[in-house]
Amino acid sequence: MTRVRRTAFTLIELLVVIAIIAILIGLLLPAVQKVREAAARSQSMNNIKQMALATHGYHDANGYLPPAFVDWDGGNDPVWWKRAGSSHYFILSYVEQDPLAKKTHAYGSEQLYDFWAVYTNNGVKTFVNPSDPSNPSNGLFVDSGWNTYGVTGYAANYQGLGYYMTKASNRVMRMTGITDGTSNTVFYAEKVAVCQRATLSGSPAAPYYSIWAYGRTSWKEWNPVFAYQITGAASKFQVTPTFTGTSATCDPRLASAPRSAGILIGLGDGSGRLVSASVDPSVWWAACTPDQNEVTANW
Repeated sequence: MTRVRRTAFTLIELLVVIAIIAILIGLLLPAVQKVREAAARSQSMNNIKQMALATHGYHDANGYLPPAFVDWDGGNDPVWWKRAGSSHYFILSYVEQDPLAKKTHAYGSEQLYDFWAVYTNNGVKTFVNPSDPSNPSNGLFVDSGWNTYGVTGYAANYQGLGYYMTKASNRVMRMTGITDGTSNTVFYAEKVAVCQRATLSGSPAAPYYSIWAYGRTSWKEWNPVFAYQITGAASKFQVTPTFTGTSATCDPRLASAPRSAGILIGLGDGSGRLVSASVDPSVWWAACTPDQNEVTANW
């Protein structure tokens, strides 16, 4: 009777195979990560372009730009006070969110079209930045003990899109007022959606998060804006700030880039682009202001 010898891997051979597989995985992971980052960046740019184009649609329909925010607390205007909110809120109908745009908020015997109707429990896909690790994928952030808020990884330029605080303090912008040129004026930029850091001096308690619909001066850090509290060259965006922990560096008053290369922006002409992290702060500020005759070269 002939015996059949059984063949098998030796322990050394098995270890060699495992080592080869580990090396291959190590080589593939960075490539996979790069593909994912590229896809997220592409989607983020698409979102920003949609917002910029929606802003044009709003302007065409109304004759003025959607303000960066209209203040609920400045309620001495019988028209604007009843429509308090952010640029994000005002362009809802132009990013295929008409049902949200038509929701009302009960205030006494009145039904108001304002951010109070939609600021909780409503995530909007276009306002979610897939490149921002702080931005929940469903657009909803749960602030324990408070509520679930719709948040965004994009912010509106307070200087370029204007604002309405009170009758005496407002700047409702039109395309004709952008004398520096729409291709030289930022409308939207990326910004950390949820900043869980120590409380900023003079600000409400942390965490800070950009509620996409929000419009209040009494809780400034929750407005999805930049170039508002910090202006001039000091307003330049942060690059890859940390957003959790006791030493978190995120500043909710500034736009911020979730990548080392730079920040994605939407311009007044409806286009989008990447602004290098090394851009001069004064050039960044020139791109934020719409009518100061600054030259925005080398950006």
